[in-house]
Amino acid sequence: MKPFYMLILLAAVLLVTSPVFSAELYDPKEYQEIIDKRCTLCHKKDRIEAAIRDGDDMNQILNKMLRMGAKLTDREKKVLGTFWGSPTK
Repeated sequence: MKPFYMLILLAAVLLVTSPVFSAELYDPKEYQEIIDKRCTLCHKKDRIEAAIRDGDDMNQILNKMLRMGAKLTDREKKVLGTFWGSPTK
């Protein structure tokens, strides 16, 4: 096999198998829209910002909010987790 074709094949394999390339990317504007649309229904942004600043666990917060009646889609949970620093799976 010619080196050029081997290089193309290697690039394709890396593209498919690399978590960096296969990870879903989210827009920071989408994160802010979720905060504005969902989270501020019950409390102010300063509470959210304090939780982020304090490094509170996103998964614990999400579970508590869902038990209290918050409605979030799977995508919204993933977007929040991605920008908060603890992506949900």
